[in-house]
Amino acid sequence: MNRLRNAAAALLLTGLGLSSVSCDKAKLAVTAAREKFRGADPSAPVLPGGEVDPDLGSQVDSAAEGVRFRRDLPFPTEVSVRTVERLTFQEARIVNTSAIGTEKAPLTGKHETISNIQRSGSQLTVQIEKSGRVVEKEASEEDGKEKVIPVADAASVRDDAAKRLEGASIEFRQTTNGWRLPDSKGPVDFNRMLWGKQLQTALPPVLASEGILPRTQWFSSTRRWNTGDKFEISGDSLGLLFPGKSSGKVNLTYEVTEALEGHPCGRFAVTGDVSVKDATGVEGITADQEISIRSGKVWCSLLYPLVLREDLDTVQTITSGSGGAKMRIQGGVLVLRTRQWK
Repeated sequence: MNRLRNAAAALLLTGLGLSSVSCDKAKLAVTAAREKFRGADPSAPVLPGGEVDPDLGSQVDSAAEGVRFRRDLPFPTEVSVRTVERLTFQEARIVNTSAIGTEKAPLTGKHETISNIQRSGSQLTVQIEKSGRVVEKEASEEDGKEKVIPVADAASVRDDAAKRLEGASIEFRQTTNGWRLPDSKGPVDFNRMLWGKQLQTALPPVLASEGILPRTQWFSSTRRWNTGDKFEISGDSLGLLFPGKSSGKVNLTYEVTEALEGHPCGRFAVTGDVSVKDATGVEGITADQEISIRSGKVWCSLLYPLVLREDLDTVQTITSGSGGAKMRIQGGVLVLRTRQWK
């Protein structure tokens, strides 16, 4: 969930255990399941449902007393994640404050960010595959052909800026001092350099949010879950859904075991309110968030500390900037996010 602000961050930019054999077996099964269950549209968020992959299903800890979220499987160091995030702004507003005054504008429509992160041991590559407004189309009554719906709000004006990192990638290396940018060679790309430096300072919680690293907070290894079981998270346990500095209270209700591209997950209904300080996404932009989750669902892996899908109806206030230049986005946001983990 730490990426709830990613689309907003694109706008804000303009203002600036088992053995390793078991682990390998699980990863191979995830890859096979992904190929089997992938939809026709490669950019579409993954849909839940279908059958659990047999190899992965054999590793689920399920009994008559309920299902358990495993924490004993070694977390892989060879992993890649493709995240598709689609945010729909509803009656939201963007406020830009600077030394010359305050500018207000409506913010509506859909915004999509697709990122790819790959880890191979001590090597890490982060890529922004796509970022920008989803162009709405509708069928013409006259000839049946699609036509673009004109949009005139803050998001459309800033769409070009939101795309400036599209297709860009950056590499990090793990050292004794954490993840670091390698020494640059050749001509310097200013946007890419700035992106890398901003992302480096907050990389661990970003990687935990994206499934490259395990979440530091997770479900008890002894508790078993059945339909209707409830769980309240607050304090440090908020890291289960919000890696980083957060406060508030979120209520989870277990619903069912459900597959996501063949990967076995526990699905929870979720409501609550949370404040997140210095939240950072793959774009490297830091913002403070006030999030009210009116309703929603999350899909948590039964094998690893991963959140693989989020579908939330929220009201958010997102604030970024310092000194005399600040930007705030406030209003309803429908969040749909899926992670293809292999």
